[in-house]
Formats: sequence, structure tokens, C-alpha cells
Amino acid sequence: MVFRGKPSHESAGMNPHRARLRNYPWVPVLMSLVAWGGLMSSASAIVVANSSTNTNAPSSGSLWSHVGRVNSGSGVYLGAGWVLTAWHIGPGPATFGGIQFPWDGSSLRLTNSDGSNTDMVLFRLRNLPPLPRIPLATSTPAAFAQVDMIGYGHIAGSSQTNIGPYTGFYWSAQPFKSWGNNRVNTGGTTVINVGAGNITVFSTTFDALLKTSAEAQAAAGDSGGGVFLKNGSVWQLAGMLNAIGNSANQPDGTAVYNNRTYSADIATYRAQIEACIAATSPVLSVKRFNDGVTLCWPDTGVTYELWLNHNLASTNWGLLAPALTLTNGQFCAFLPLTNTAVFFRLQKQ
Repeated sequence: MVFRGKPSHESAGMNPHRARLRNYPWVPVLMSLVAWGGLMSSASAIVVANSSTNTNAPSSGSLWSHVGRVNSGSGVYLGAGWVLTAWHIGPGPATFGGIQFPWDGSSLRLTNSDGSNTDMVLFRLRNLPPLPRIPLATSTPAAFAQVDMIGYGHIAGSSQTNIGPYTGFYWSAQPFKSWGNNRVNTGGTTVINVGAGNITVFSTTFDALLKTSAEAQAAAGDSGGGVFLKNGSVWQLAGMLNAIGNSANQPDGTAVYNNRTYSADIATYRAQIEACIAATSPVLSVKRFNDGVTLCWPDTGVTYELWLNHNLASTNWGLLAPALTLTNGQFCAFLPLTNTAVFFRLQKQ
């Protein structure tokens, strides 16, 4: 991600789901951008002016830990083992907090209202990262709303400089996890396609004048990264970094002013995402201690009850009502040990 402070872009296609998308022409729905000769490509790094301070978690409190590395791009951990990324990045092992979590083979490609495929995919990890379930935006960010963007792309590899007829930054040689911010453009949502399916997006512009504190532009490697909006005191996932709009004859590996970042509108696809997570069958884990057992299951957004039986041959299950804690995306209950065999199960309320 390139700020007016850093850059963002993703490396060329090591993933079978990802076509080479640089210099892909604008689709007709982007006619408003043709005036400056835009070309569209998959999102890369986050480029921000003065980017040296933007490779650590932002002080704003936006959900830095929920953005991880997936294949050649980025992904956002949603909870209950599910990760969101771009289809052109594809599912695979995901790294959060320096730990790689294997993919369990489950995935769901999101669709548009007409049934066509999008450039978005959910996939599930075999093990759960120690992170809470993420709140999803219920509406498209308003015009001029400030959002934080986080991804694993290239950052600014130079100070501000002239690049042909433009002013901007060269990308760094290597990608880094980084963040920046920007304001949402007017005009609401539109539909774009960078070769991997139509997707409803909102946009931001890399602005030299009306800049935010860490004015940012997506670059290579940022596809699948998160765009976060603070609603009151709560940070929500409002977008998924998807594509960048370049200027005419702009050199590869650069971010220049007036470039745009296009982010999938989470509110448009929220119902599908929540339905997928809610349909997850939670695994009940049991850990024994000297004086009792701790039982935990993932937060899927669905309320489950804990039941007990002393004999699996019996249908005499009893409902338990232990005190529950919600920590790192899991509900947990502690129960004292007994001298008899005990069996537990979860049941939807």
C-alpha cells in the first residue's frame, strides 16, 4: 500500500486463480475515469507518503491483526476459521501473527444478485487463529468517510518524485504489511471486473492536496486486504481491497496522484458472508485440568446451548447453563470434574 506516506500491489500470478491483470482495460461502467485514461489492475501494496511509520499497527485501533498473508496477496480473518480474500488470489494457507494456519479445503465463492460469480472467496482454516469475530459493515461507507486500508503489498520505495508527467512514488522492491488511510469518493458504488468476475465496489483517490494523515493507495499484494471504517467506537470491515485504477502510460511499479483504489463493498455481500459463517458446524474442544474441564467452541454468530449426558445409550440429555466467556473468538465454559463419565454436545438454541 502506498501512502502519501506508502504503496500497494501484488506480485504476478503464482496462483492458479489469478490471471495477469496489469493493463487490463477499464470496463464500460468506469466511463467516469476514462477522462484520465485509466487502466485497471488487481490491487497491490499500500503506498503512503512518509511510509516508514506505517509498517506497524496503527494507533487508530483498526483491525491490523485480522489482516494476514494469503498466497501472493492478503486476506481478512472473519472468525470461526473463515478468511475472506479475492478470487484472483485464491484460498490457501494463511499467516496471521507470524503463524501459518493450513487451509482445510473448504471454500465458497461469493455471487452477485444475478447469480454471477464475484472476485471474492471465503475459505476456512483447519485451526483457529486467536482472534475475535469481526464486525461487518451494514451499509456502504458514506462519501468522505475516512477508512483505514491494510494489506501485504509494496510500500513506497522512494520519496515523492516526478514519474513522467505524473508525481508519485516508486514501489519498494519487497512487499510489507502496511496501512494507510483515505476518504471515500462520492458517487456510491459501481461494478468493475478485472478478469475474475463482476464485483460491486466503492473507491478512494490518492490525492496530493486533500490528503488524510496517511494518504494511501493500494498496490501489488494488497488484493484481499481489509478496508476498515469506525462506526462509533467499533471498527467494522467495510471493504476488501480489489483493484487499482492507473493513469495513461503510467509505468509499472509506481503509485501516482489521482490513482484510485477499488474495494469490494462488504455491505453488498454481508448476508452471504454471515450465512456462510453461521452454517459452520462448531467443533467442541475439551481441555482437562486437575479440578475440572474447559469446553470451548467458535463464535459463529449463532447461539448454541451446552448439553450433558452420562450415558451415550440414553436420550436423557440435560441442559447446562454455565457462565460463558468470549475470548479470541471462542465461547468457553469451565465445569468441575465428577467421578462419573460425562459426555457433552452443542445444540442450536
